[in-house]
Amino acid sequence: MMKNWALRAFQLHARHIRLLPALILGIAAAGCASSTDTARLDEVAEAGIAYADKVPRLLDRAFELAASVDSGALVQARPGLSAEQRRKALREFDAAMAERLEGYVAAKGHNDLLKSYFVALQTLVEPEGRKGFGDAAKRLTAELGKLSPRIRKARMGDVSVGGLVEPAAEIAVASFRSAALRRELEARGATIERELALQQALVSALARQVRADREVLSTRFRDDEVLEPYVSAARLPKTWPARRLRSLRGAGDVEAARAAERAIGSLRQAYVAALEGRLDSTRAAELATTVEGFVELVSRLGAGAKEAVR
Repeated sequence: MMKNWALRAFQLHARHIRLLPALILGIAAAGCASSTDTARLDEVAEAGIAYADKVPRLLDRAFELAASVDSGALVQARPGLSAEQRRKALREFDAAMAERLEGYVAAKGHNDLLKSYFVALQTLVEPEGRKGFGDAAKRLTAELGKLSPRIRKARMGDVSVGGLVEPAAEIAVASFRSAALRRELEARGATIERELALQQALVSALARQVRADREVLSTRFRDDEVLEPYVSAARLPKTWPARRLRSLRGAGDVEAARAAERAIGSLRQAYVAALEGRLDSTRAAELATTVEGFVELVSRLGAGAKEAVR
């Protein structure tokens, strides 16, 4: 009887020994999954900050283009107007551009708040930073909520921002190791997704405006600086080949606006995926590459900012 009991105990002990490596691996895998999820959040936050850093320059360029189109229309109308009509037209055009400028300022404010959120989000990878994140996220989402109606009503040229907002995504926050982290993301993750969707709609409207304004300006430049000098009987200017080359090149601001569309779309999708714990390394790398492409294109705009917008 004693021998049977000892044999039974030995068999159980041996079985536990065989199961121990699997148990240890399982615990390690669970820990790695939690760490990976948090790391993905950090990667999304880093991409969000890099994206937001360059949006103001794109907004500035869009306003420059809109103002140039506006000025061109005033120049074309001027010969047929009296002095009083010119004064009235200029006042009306200035008022319209001032209203549009308010929309750009609001858009910058919305972008700055999203950047601040992503800066706060980065603290989530540090356990000691999670206490302060809740208060910061609550304040930022409240400020975003104040600006959102203004952004939603805005128009970029003929395009309404509100009409481009995509439907809300259903978010099931992953089981992060930190219960406090999960509660915070459950409380405000859906709200931030909506603000990212609004930013995406804003950038899409902006990109359409940039394309339309650039087409007007490019056509005007080609007619005035390339076509007319060439067909004219007057001596062809020495700068004509350079002007023609400029007219044939693609517009950097249009490419930057398109890149911004891709970047904010990728950022929004990655944010939701990271919250749900399903953002893999491939998609995280794609996000980083997309945002880097946008950053590079806008940086080129900054380098050429001294050139007159034509």
